[in-house]
Amino acid sequence: LSILIFHRVLPQQDTLFPGEMHAERFDRLCGWVKRWFQVLPLGQAVAQLQNGSLPARALAITFDDGYADNHDVALPILQRHGLNATFYVATGFLDGGRMFNDSVIEAIRHSTLARIDLTGLGLNCPDTLDLVDAAQRRATISALLDAIKYRQLQERLQLVQAVAERADRKS
Repeated sequence: LSILIFHRVLPQQDTLFPGEMHAERFDRLCGWVKRWFQVLPLGQAVAQLQNGSLPARALAITFDDGYADNHDVALPILQRHGLNATFYVATGFLDGGRMFNDSVIEAIRHSTLARIDLTGLGLNCPDTLDLVDAAQRRATISALLDAIKYRQLQERLQLVQAVAERADRKS
């Protein structure tokens, strides 16, 4: 049993993260998957795996986190190809808000600064990180996510807020 795991399917290619899944690419992938695999609902695939009746080239598709684009972009493509998927939803965000990583990404994406100063935040990364081009912004996002993700919730939220404020400063 193979399982394809997705988080997002963006409407268009993201200039900051061009390798991220987007609608056109997902549509092509679904066409290929339909031709080469026996796509099964995850629950059925697991049951068939356990009882030894799993067909050749069995595959399940899952989505983590429950982004709105799973419904608005991915689902219509899946339906057009006659494919099903299992969607896991982060219920803590159903009434709004966003996950810490998305807040960091958007703060750095929209910053007008050439460099962000993180002095005094106690992050395990350099005190200043460059934001001149997309590659530097991706590297900065990666460094920040690595430095923040394993912190306790309240500290993580405070650090994300501090990063967002510093990214928004006018130089």
